Amino acid sequence: MKTLIIYAHPNTTGHCPAILGEVKNKLKEKKQDYEVIDLYKIKYDPVLHEDEHYSSGNKNITQQNKEFQNKIKKSNKLIFIYPVWWNSSPAILKGFIDRVFTSGFGFFYKNRMPHGLLNGKKAVVFVTSGAPRLFFRLFEKDIAAKQMTEYTLKFCGINSRYWVIGNAMQLNEKQKRKIAKKVGKGLNYLFNK
Repeated sequence: MKTLIIYAHPNTTGHCPAILGEVKNKLKEKKQDYEVIDLYKIKYDPVLHEDEHYSSGNKNITQQNKEFQNKIKKSNKLIFIYPVWWNSSPAILKGFIDRVFTSGFGFFYKNRMPHGLLNGKKAVVFVTSGAPRLFFRLFEKDIAAKQMTEYTLKFCGINSRYWVIGNAMQLNEKQKRKIAKKVGKGLNYLFNK
């Protein structure tokens, strides 16, 4: 099975591209197949359209999103890489979640209680923040990472952990070493039972 990487960062230099590069290198070292869904590169449309609004009874899922759902079904390991903007993920990633992790695919309700449909999968989430790590943890409570791990992936039955790279303002050698260390820890979590 391929590891599926969902990447949400514009095609610019910085910490997220460095994380993606480190992830690819380490996956190659581990001889792990992977695929990258680069949301900006494919110009993903993050808007949930009226005919897709499943809680209103509309259940159209575009062919592209069905293909993404199929890729997620076939992958037992997922990696998310994105920056924290306004204490959340970029809108393009939020739209991907809204349009791909739909009712009947990611979860269902039974007796008004949600049940995940993607059990048995693991995910790692790498986020970058311009704020110092201590500030992000103490004052922002890691909410931008927890939104993905605890309130989205767990809701769908996916076990996950996150790693935050703080002070992501200027990519220097110290930051590159920090990225390599955190990517190593994240992939160890992902590939160890």
